[in-house]
Amino acid sequence: MKKLKEGFVAVLLVIVGMIITLISVPVIIISAPSYYFRRIKFLKRYAHFLEQNNGQNYFCYNNKKNLKEFIELEIIPELDEKISIIYLNGKHVETDTSSKEFISNALYNLRNYSKFPHLMKIRNGKIIDSSVNALAYGVKNQKKSKEHFIAKIDDFFDFKN
Repeated sequence: MKKLKEGFVAVLLVIVGMIITLISVPVIIISAPSYYFRRIKFLKRYAHFLEQNNGQNYFCYNNKKNLKEFIELEIIPELDEKISIIYLNGKHVETDTSSKEFISNALYNLRNYSKFPHLMKIRNGKIIDSSVNALAYGVKNQKKSKEHFIAKIDDFFDFKN
């Protein structure tokens, strides 16, 4: 009797699984082109954003407690005014200068990501990025030169002193 109940439950689970599959496959087939075309449209808008913002510079940092206050008090006031600040509060992008949707996409696709803080610049329709995490911790924890750190940032952005 027990084996009969187990067999019935197994057959019932297989039937339910088949029904769910039969329902979900058409939904996936119908929604896949929609996703594809939305992605193509977004990529066109993103390319336009990169074109419009050619030459833009970004300093990105996050809410990591041991570096956030140091960056806000010691580094940001020293940055060139041509550098836009992007703050990542968890997964939320906070910036006053650009579309959060496009900045979020750029951050998601960083090529040289190792940790924050991070530098990004838009040149010729492409994002160029570099992590300055090691330099930032060197200045904060090892009392290395803040001026050297700022100079490295300016060099990345091709600022001439």
